[in-house]
Amino acid sequence: MLNKRMTSLFLAGAMVLSTAMAGCNAAEVKAEGEKTTITYWHIFPEGDAFKPVHDELIKRFNESQDEIYVEDLGISFFDFLSKMDTAIPAGTGPDVAFMDLTDSLRRAEAGVIVNLTPYIERDGVDMNQFYSWTHDAGTYNGDWYGLPYSGGGRFLVYNKDMFEEAGLDPEQPPKTLAELEEYADKLTKLTDDGEIEVLGFHPSLGNVSFRDYVLNRGDVFFDEAHTPLINSPENVETLEWYVNMTNKYGAKQVQSLKAASSTTGIDPFLAGFVAMEVNVVDFYKKLSESDINYGVAPMPGINEGEYATQGGSFDLEIFDHGDQDKIEAAWEFLKFMTGEESQQYWAVENKWPSTNQKAMESSEEIKSDPVWQVILETMEATKVTKYESTAPNWWNLLAPELEAAQLEQKTPQQALDDAQSAIETAIENNEALN
Repeated sequence: MLNKRMTSLFLAGAMVLSTAMAGCNAAEVKAEGEKTTITYWHIFPEGDAFKPVHDELIKRFNESQDEIYVEDLGISFFDFLSKMDTAIPAGTGPDVAFMDLTDSLRRAEAGVIVNLTPYIERDGVDMNQFYSWTHDAGTYNGDWYGLPYSGGGRFLVYNKDMFEEAGLDPEQPPKTLAELEEYADKLTKLTDDGEIEVLGFHPSLGNVSFRDYVLNRGDVFFDEAHTPLINSPENVETLEWYVNMTNKYGAKQVQSLKAASSTTGIDPFLAGFVAMEVNVVDFYKKLSESDINYGVAPMPGINEGEYATQGGSFDLEIFDHGDQDKIEAAWEFLKFMTGEESQQYWAVENKWPSTNQKAMESSEEIKSDPVWQVILETMEATKVTKYESTAPNWWNLLAPELEAAQLEQKTPQQALDDAQSAIETAIENNEALN
């Protein structure tokens, strides 16, 4: 009886809706002059240092026209992905989101985000304005599913006062890994009891990982045919260097420095625990707000002038909820946010590089700033680790083996051999399922 009643109510509602829609060409009923509202989720909640500039850009877009209104929600970076992972399958996610460009291929593969290539071609958007490495990371089967927004690689930051105290020229940072080790020894300070007072350098302090040093040395984890090369001789050599540098002054003492930094929420370099550190280029904002007499330089490579840096980018993606009006509105918002003027404002005011190369290189503020010039050099040398559809979670299989090597539970060769085997098995299992 209840089912029949519900069915009747549903049919009655459908008839009313059908009558209301009669003679209307739009996909949805909208009063004349009413704006299309789109929802936008991002990683800049209240209190975030980058929020004011981001808010200003949204405000500028909303005031630039009278047809679209962006309703935004800032979510902590540490909660953002879990919230998106819950919302996407449930169909309750936003119309636009601030996402990881290198992971956009996973969402494109799943069919949850809009293919932007038809809109790019229709409106003549020049994708060459974005750094070339975003093309490698952000296209799926030749199509774009997000517009690059901000990001970049890593650079070396160093304390000039500590350089002078150690008898090093503060205007001559290390240019090779060999020099980096030499400088690290001279900059490290130990107490009479042998405790670390200042660490010259540590490969995992800052915002950097084993992955960065592999790419920096010109090596890769997968070849163009998606074959894993985890335990290549070059990667084993890199891990041997990484483990030696990790444990040079004792793993426990370094862990205590990390714990102290975590407790205070202050980066080890900014806290004065470390003389040199590799960090992401948007670390420039924190550097500029500190009292440290700092310098920046490209990440040292094996040979002088030969280096690369592992990078990434955030992008703006449109989620397909089946409403073409909202998709069109969202596309207008994406074009505004990634355009030259908006991208310059973002970079200069936030000291966070945009991925719009044209915007970066045409800014007078950036041209006159020596730190920005190092960042521009770094942006040119940036590489990305692409999404591997044959083994999407390959890094999760490699990470515990790297930890085992660092803890000297396995040799670097054993650790990477085991990781290679685990990833090959994962690929075989994925192929069997598909």
